Amino acid sequence: MPRLQSIASLPADELDLLEAVGYLDAQELCEANPVELLDELIKANRTLELIPHEPTAELLDHWKGEAKKALGDAYVAGAQAGAARVAPSVDSGEQPDEREAFLAAVAEVPVDLNRRKSESPVNFEDDLEVQSMLDVSPEAEPVPAELIKRHNLAVSDIAEGVLLTDCQGDVEMKVVTPKVRKQQQRRINEVKRTGLMTSRIRDFNQAESDDHHVKPLDKGAQRDVVSVSAGLNAGISPESRRFVRGVLHPEPWRVRTAAFFSVLVQLLLVLTVFGVPVMIFVDQMYDWPQAVWWTIGLVSALALSALCYLFWGIVARCRVCGQRQFAPKKCLKNRKAHHIPLIGYIFPTALHAMFYKWFYCTYCGTAVRLKR
Repeated sequence: MPRLQSIASLPADELDLLEAVGYLDAQELCEANPVELLDELIKANRTLELIPHEPTAELLDHWKGEAKKALGDAYVAGAQAGAARVAPSVDSGEQPDEREAFLAAVAEVPVDLNRRKSESPVNFEDDLEVQSMLDVSPEAEPVPAELIKRHNLAVSDIAEGVLLTDCQGDVEMKVVTPKVRKQQQRRINEVKRTGLMTSRIRDFNQAESDDHHVKPLDKGAQRDVVSVSAGLNAGISPESRRFVRGVLHPEPWRVRTAAFFSVLVQLLLVLTVFGVPVMIFVDQMYDWPQAVWWTIGLVSALALSALCYLFWGIVARCRVCGQRQFAPKKCLKNRKAHHIPLIGYIFPTALHAMFYKWFYCTYCGTAVRLKR
């Protein structure tokens, strides 16, 4: 199948126009609908301006004639066979000329264009909503012809621009909503807010000169959260456990109360687990009447301390990460956390908070102090 580029009688600009609408082979050009093809060629040439004059029906007929010559006798035989299949009852003497039939079919295109021109144009820019939409809309730019050639784009792939001041027929448009306009205005304000202050920019000569002096900022007041009171760690080595360190907890008494009940409930749990069997054994072997009261006392004390632990023991949280310090939790602990093998993390952390007035958070490892 010969390609259009191989036809020497067709100029290069006309070949580019045919390729722009998607016709590369001579067979495709001969089989194309003349009305639709001429409409596409007119639109493509108005956009790309590949040839100086607008394509006409005679020019399209000339292109098809050159394509048929390139195809040769094979196309003529196929066309005659197709015509015989379509209209077998027509006599050979009454068949119309193919050129006249083609020109008659193409002649409908200018009539449609004249009908469009006869419609009265409408100026949509007089509408207030359209004006507000145009104020925040981006500017449309025509696609360069070189870009269309490079990417082999068809005419249908290019968006058709609408001139709002001279519209014919119905035009579909989307007017921006106040919410979108507000978001765009906020974005513009953010760009202006983060802009550079050109008045504060200096060149290298001014920066290297000694005629300017940067005044240091005034030292602010010490904050209790990060600074300890005077004389708190006087005479104590920083490596010692008695050296109070870390950030100040906003509720130190709540942490101390929680630490006390955490230690108490664990001690009573151990005493109850080992003490109750001993009391039962003593009562059975030596008939000691007070063993029953000791058993009841241990169980009652454990129950009371467990209630206090549930109300005041698990409420203590870290100053930084906010995790509960004296509540059991199955997760990875920080390497700085207080830990005793076979006992865990809660008991040593509570003891450290009670006796040394500070502790390491079990989860984030931050030092938290309970004393100013």
